[in-house]
Order: sequence, then structure tokens, then C-alpha cells
Amino acid sequence: LQMLSQGTILLRIGFIILSLTSFGLLTENRPKADILEIIRCLVFVAVYKLGHLRSQFSSLCYAYEV
Repeated sequence: LQMLSQGTILLRIGFIILSLTSFGLLTENRPKADILEIIRCLVFVAVYKLGHLRSQFSSLCYAYEV
């Protein structure tokens, strides 16, 4: 079992909060929701490329890539 660093945990929590905010704004059809969703996707790609979302399950890594 791999222990996660505090920074990684904070990044994941921040990403979850950003995702929930973005999904809420999208369902309410707010004007800036599309820009926030693009930012969320870019943050996800950046965090994934930095290696903070690596998993011990190869199928999950494949799902991230897709």
C-alpha cells in the first residue's frame, strides 16, 4: 500500500471541489461554466502528466488516458 504525500492529497481534494463546482455551474447553465470546465480539464491533464494520478491498477490508468 502506497502512502500519498500531503501535496498529492490536497491536489486531489482541490480537483474534486473544482469538478463539483464546474458540474454545478454546467447544470445551472451559467455563462462562465464552459470556461471553468476547460480549466478543469487542463488542470486534470497537467496533474496527470506530473504523475500525481498514477494508480496501481492498469485499467484505471488506461481510463485516465482516454
